[in-house]
Amino acid sequence: MNYMDYLIGMPKQLMATMSFRVENVDTIFNFVLCMTLGYLLYMRSLKMIFREGTDPYPVQLHTWMITIDSIGSVTFWLLAFKYRFFWMFVVMGIGLPIWVVMEAYSIYRAVKYNRAEEFKGLSHKTVTERVAWKYVLGMIFISFFINMWALSMLGGLFNAAIFIIYPFTNYVFVFWTWRTWTTRGASKTRFGNSVALQWIILIQVSVMWIPGLSWYTSVSPFFKEPWFYLAGIATSILALYNLTSVSKLPKKASIINGHRSVW
Repeated sequence: MNYMDYLIGMPKQLMATMSFRVENVDTIFNFVLCMTLGYLLYMRSLKMIFREGTDPYPVQLHTWMITIDSIGSVTFWLLAFKYRFFWMFVVMGIGLPIWVVMEAYSIYRAVKYNRAEEFKGLSHKTVTERVAWKYVLGMIFISFFINMWALSMLGGLFNAAIFIIYPFTNYVFVFWTWRTWTTRGASKTRFGNSVALQWIILIQVSVMWIPGLSWYTSVSPFFKEPWFYLAGIATSILALYNLTSVSKLPKKASIINGHRSVW
């Protein structure tokens, strides 16, 4: 079979490997593990926002994620209606909008309270809230068209092509954040970062590619090729570097802004 032939009929592949049968127990477990870790990526960051008043992620990550998860919300509801409300499509159709809400709130906080750091150097003047929203909406606009272009090459919305892109959406939590964390760490503080969050990210990106734990390789042979594993290994190495770097910094104060700090 030609490698690209694995893209044909992706919804049927998902339904075959995710239906409730004994031989699919491991795949369903890996799916639950993957989604749980995905929620923790944002739940932990929101905990930092509420307790410490700072977002561990840069705003460009949120603009990318809100785009792909909004597209995913539409995609999986389209698939749910087309394939008689198959359970996985419904679960994703319900779960992804929850991510979208968390991402939207994080963007709002970044624009409202953290725009000086987020948009530093883009203007010789102080970046106003109105200007910050222009930057953010511009990033969302561009992200949308990039993702839709990628999806169109993989078979479009009705081919569940977004499933092919999702491993990358987890890798960006490592690629697009290390500079923010390194810059903050240069001041010799863990403020704006979290050891526990770095552990979650390391585990999450690793289960994307590790055989036996990867939901993606369990579902489709499309992912069983060397470059997928090499990309996963490289991402895990960078995630380990991020974890090691923050672990070496002095601990945060136990109380920040009147709340217990996040480890």
